[in-house]
Amino acid sequence: MKKKNEIWTVVTPQMHRRLKEYAEQNKIAATRAKMIMYILYNFHPKELLEDYTFRTKEGKMINIKVSDAELSYIENLAKKHNVTISRLLRNMVYTYFYTLDKGEIVSDLTDVNGEKV
Repeated sequence: MKKKNEIWTVVTPQMHRRLKEYAEQNKIAATRAKMIMYILYNFHPKELLEDYTFRTKEGKMINIKVSDAELSYIENLAKKHNVTISRLLRNMVYTYFYTLDKGEIVSDLTDVNGEKV
């Protein structure tokens, strides 16, 4: 499947580093972009948290190529949360790691092999 659409976000340097480290440690994804897509499809918080430490000039950009179906899913998710796609991605990443750190992540998340994370 040719992925002709591109979306992007800018995250804090800490989240940028954490995405890669967590994905590698848990064998969930090979890249930051794939880790973000994993979060979008497997993590469904009731509400998104805002990363108030984020500053655009200090941020790290992440580009993600997506299919038409993936783009539609992400656009609908952004609309549901009333944010732009870039902000949705940043807030989903922040919320994911915040809840993980607080021990609130539900236990049904799995890695690419179907093993519980």
